[in-house]
Amino acid sequence: MRCDHRAIHRLRSGFTLIEIVCVLVLLGLMGLFGTQMLSTAVRGYTNARNADEIVQKAQMALQRMTVEFTYIIPTNMNGSANSIQYNVNINGTFETHLISQNGNRLLYRQGGANYTLLEGVAANSLGFLYYNTYAGAGASTAANSANVNLVGISFNMQGDDTSLGHSKAFSTRVKVNKN
Repeated sequence: MRCDHRAIHRLRSGFTLIEIVCVLVLLGLMGLFGTQMLSTAVRGYTNARNADEIVQKAQMALQRMTVEFTYIIPTNMNGSANSIQYNVNINGTFETHLISQNGNRLLYRQGGANYTLLEGVAANSLGFLYYNTYAGAGASTAANSANVNLVGISFNMQGDDTSLGHSKAFSTRVKVNKN
């Protein structure tokens, strides 16, 4: 039996240069696609978190206004399409309150001091409608304080980064002076 040294040498030799280059190219492509998938997942998580934050802020502001409006004394309310000033009676104490929009903030004024009720509101999106009946008929953009039974509130929220396109409309109606 004759031994072919060239065949044995070929079997014992390592990878060829072409095989190594092909493996490196494939590993590079897998790394690229893996990075893209990871980046997309992180971006999706961030977008979802921002959208959730917008909803939570808006719901808290609507809840605050709902509680406030249940104490409104209708005969002492002055409202327009984008602001409302009203008197409340809390435990026998009368206070004047105002809710309006300034830039991207909803402002709440109580006792002469302004407080930020909500940030991230789309410019000029705060709106109030005033209804004479509980059924919602007779909507007006100006309050005739003696006849107002419901106040409709609406505004649009936008995220911190407007390039992401997070925008959502919120609205509700509140029965005034439930006492």
